[in-house]
Amino acid sequence: MHARLDSLYSCNCEDCQKQNTVLNLGVSDSFKQLLKDGEKAFKHLHKKGSYKPEDLKTEKPYQKLIQSTFDAFDFAIKDNDMPEVMRAALQEDARLFGSLKANAQLFEASKLLLNNDGRLKPFSEVSKDFDKLNVNYNQNYLEAEYEFAVASSQAAAQWANLGDRYNLQYRTAQDERVRASHQVLADITLPKEDAFWGSFYPPNGWRCRCVAVEVLKGKYDESDSAKAITAGEKATTEIGKDGKNRLEIFRFNPGAQKVVFPPAHPYGKVKGAKQVEKQLKTDKNKFIPTGIDDYENKTGVKVNRAIFSFLKMETPFHIVSPDRVGTNGAFFHPDKNYVVIPIDKARLKSKWKAESVVYHEFGHAADWQNEFKFNKSVTDLMKKHRSILRQDNGYSQVERKAYEMGYKSQMNEDWDTANKCMAVSDTIMSLNSNYGQGHSKAYFKIKGMSEAEFLAHAFENKFAGNDVFKEIMPELYDDTIKLIEELKTKLK
Repeated sequence: MHARLDSLYSCNCEDCQKQNTVLNLGVSDSFKQLLKDGEKAFKHLHKKGSYKPEDLKTEKPYQKLIQSTFDAFDFAIKDNDMPEVMRAALQEDARLFGSLKANAQLFEASKLLLNNDGRLKPFSEVSKDFDKLNVNYNQNYLEAEYEFAVASSQAAAQWANLGDRYNLQYRTAQDERVRASHQVLADITLPKEDAFWGSFYPPNGWRCRCVAVEVLKGKYDESDSAKAITAGEKATTEIGKDGKNRLEIFRFNPGAQKVVFPPAHPYGKVKGAKQVEKQLKTDKNKFIPTGIDDYENKTGVKVNRAIFSFLKMETPFHIVSPDRVGTNGAFFHPDKNYVVIPIDKARLKSKWKAESVVYHEFGHAADWQNEFKFNKSVTDLMKKHRSILRQDNGYSQVERKAYEMGYKSQMNEDWDTANKCMAVSDTIMSLNSNYGQGHSKAYFKIKGMSEAEFLAHAFENKFAGNDVFKEIMPELYDDTIKLIEELKTKLK
């Protein structure tokens, strides 16, 4: 594995060697926590005395290593403006990649545990080798992977926002560092639908700085597709010592395939990788309720299935209350553990409401099942923003902004914005029921309801996004998204 990864990530040209030095310094400072988590994972491995892929699901040091790896890549993903569906898909791929990477390094480290007679070596005997593995995987390889994640995420974001009036044109960075094999691709101009972009949409290698830009159809002559594909194949061909093409893995399109990393990366070929991938897929789909597909078809929205990964048990979804209890609106029934979301005029008029209410109500279910409302991270965050809003008439100011924007949007029949304003107002009430609007004051007097509503709107922000919330209370908006991401790491 080491030889293959070293060959895959390495480039011996003078420019890349200089770039490596810069990245070593930068990534070490930014992601040194990952090195610490790698060290703890290897120590835990020695303590256990063996490794199997299913340990990734049960051993906390391994889970922390995966989370820290994901956090490093997620930093690159979140720094781009893209549809939430695309962002969620890229994050899912980054988590898979982090899990496969953890499996690869732990599997490699496990082969160092035993001596020739099958007995566990003392930690002092393996610690130096463990340190080398840690630096290789969680610093050296990470640098190339992180740089690729940045370029790949930018490419995916661009792909998601492409228009129909344009062709795509391949462009290099146009300096002395451009690879000769990539220079021959410069100015290739083809429609978005052309097969060339399915395999050679940049980046086309580690630290590739090439981009594809939109150009008006007719402004540039279209290239010969077959010749372009041949040039792309040559640009992504480099036969290694093992006789294999080490650049072939870059023949994919991050945006079209909604992935960050090459699907054929060597991490996916390590022993146990298929088991890791299967387990993640099982966990992801475990509690997706029946009826969600029908709801999507009738409302015209697409629900991010990641919300259901927060559930600890099967939680039925109904359009009509099976017990004829509750309100006429959407609700989660904590005693009987089901969600009701009617398809009414409000949801048919606003796709944002139709989508966000799923995250809201199943967010309630996740909170109830995991007791999130009692988590210190939740209560501390609410205390923080209560303190902020008490200053300089903060509550009154945000309440007025939400009301004015909501009133104007209703007059203009902009129902998406109107519902986003209501979400802001209800969040304000969860912090101080004397301000905002939504639920009644009596509701918020019930123990735990303030935390419950705060969390439900945090789930909305994470999965549906709310540009109104972000405009009115930007710090709280960002903090709620970080909160949900943190709670995800604490799931048992």
